[in-house]
Amino acid sequence: MLPNNRMRFAAGGLAALTLVLGASTALAQVRAPGEPPRPNTAEAGLWGIAEETETYTRRRGDRNTDPALNAYVQALTCKVAGDHCGDIRVYVMNRPVFNATAMPNGAVEVWSGLMLRASTEDELAFVLGHEVAHFLEEHTYERMRTQKLTNNALLVFSMGAVAAGVYYQVDVSELIDAVYLSSMAAFMGYNQSQEAQSDRMGLDMVHKLGLDASAGASIWQNLTAESAASSFRSVRRSEAYGSAFRTHPLTADRIASLSRQADELGYKGATREDRLRYRAIIRPHLTAWIEDEHRHRDFGRLLHLLDRLSEDGEDLGLLSYHKGEVYRRRRQEGDDLLAVNAYRAAVRHADAPVAAHRELGTLEARLGNHAAARDAFKTYISLAPQADDLWIVEDQLSRLEGDKE
Repeated sequence: MLPNNRMRFAAGGLAALTLVLGASTALAQVRAPGEPPRPNTAEAGLWGIAEETETYTRRRGDRNTDPALNAYVQALTCKVAGDHCGDIRVYVMNRPVFNATAMPNGAVEVWSGLMLRASTEDELAFVLGHEVAHFLEEHTYERMRTQKLTNNALLVFSMGAVAAGVYYQVDVSELIDAVYLSSMAAFMGYNQSQEAQSDRMGLDMVHKLGLDASAGASIWQNLTAESAASSFRSVRRSEAYGSAFRTHPLTADRIASLSRQADELGYKGATREDRLRYRAIIRPHLTAWIEDEHRHRDFGRLLHLLDRLSEDGEDLGLLSYHKGEVYRRRRQEGDDLLAVNAYRAAVRHADAPVAAHRELGTLEARLGNHAAARDAFKTYISLAPQADDLWIVEDQLSRLEGDKE
């Protein structure tokens, strides 16, 4: 049986979508952004979808509930939005994809993949400004008036998903998750003109706050370089891998346009201090966010990201450990040596995860470096005396001690 809250989401989402498709497409209302549309209009239907989606967002298990992080992102969004701060509610989501999106009712999702890849507050502010611009200019409504195929497909999918769950007795909650993601996709996918307008407005907002106007070009340049380093040819050939549903094309023209605007506005360029201040804010979440990135199994892309995160010499124990994890999991020729070197680099720093010593011991033993393996295992045992796998490590150490004799 579908939980009541998810049943309401499904039923409400279907009702809202039905209204979108069945209502008359009246002329756009004259109203302030964030003000609900008139009832019985297509815009009201889309607003209903946003309301249902926001309700589901609040209850999702991948929502980041850290009060400090959410307060920080909300405050930064408010700075960018200015007088429209009261119309916007921000939700940080633990999802390893570069994305943020603003719904027509003022709900904004900011995904961890974006926060991990932003180098400075200025870069994060630019992306938030870009999304606030979509909200202020009501690009979702504009898109809906000119393109109904997405809504038609979503309605059919939603009805089919719920029907399939009832008829085939499958896990309807997973289907509702898919409906949720489809709803989110409906709030993205703007045309090039809308994207360019939002870029300009977002960069203007950043500049008015006294932040770095080069942030717009720099964040896309970094994302483009990361995609170019991907282990997958399809990703290397696609400039849009960094955004959810491939909706925000990262073209050279777009970066050039942002660079020209930065030149016109004047910019100071990001400093190491700027990067360190931002890193301090996201540091409590680095471990979880990087671990999520491993799920993509895109080793080249993740190595590029880890190298960039390491440039300022911060968090080197954690970052070197994850480089070792990439090599260990990739298992190409020569990766054992690359991994052991990464783990060796990691354990020289106080912030290295305890697991770095265990993995180092395993690889040192595999490479025949038994003395180094014993030292690594002993360190792991001393640092993690209650570890669930302690008996396994002790058995490996015992075997190595036996070899020594």
